[in-house]
Amino acid sequence: METAWYFKLLVPNIGLMIVSFLLFLIIKAKRMTGPGPGKRMQLVSTGYTVIGFILTWFISYSIDTAFWIGLTIIIFGEIIFASGYMAMREHPEKKQAVVDWGIYKVSRNSHVLAGQIGFLGVVIMGWRPGSVLYIVLWVYYILSIVLMHSGVVSEEKSNIERFGQEYVDYTKRVPRYFGKL
Repeated sequence: METAWYFKLLVPNIGLMIVSFLLFLIIKAKRMTGPGPGKRMQLVSTGYTVIGFILTWFISYSIDTAFWIGLTIIIFGEIIFASGYMAMREHPEKKQAVVDWGIYKVSRNSHVLAGQIGFLGVVIMGWRPGSVLYIVLWVYYILSIVLMHSGVVSEEKSNIERFGQEYVDYTKRVPRYFGKL
């Protein structure tokens, strides 16, 4: 069954962003402050996000097995987001600057990883292997991983400047995304 236009607007990308923002507000992750990405990276990310919204608008979503698998993956990504926000809440007993508890014991960049997992769910929701647009969506997803990685490397350099040796020690203990390589 083909989905209506309003469903495309609410579920894939915009829905993912809205849920993530609401989690941030509800959980009150006050420690999530800092210089953030530079203006160039913000501009590239914004443009890339707009292109993604336009691209996924033209993907034909159906309520089928791929839809439910994609939705499950999105929910998993949102659980990782929420875990990151929970770790970023104020913990009076934890005075150090670098957050190395909760999800940040296993991934230094869990929010970035969660975003990529969520977007993978969006890609899978639109499963149409014979469609040229679907292939373009996969290429877009792979390019988003490359863009995300370059942003993470840049952010980690600024975190080393900001937090010094404490962050360097943290990078030695905890992998950038997940698992020990």
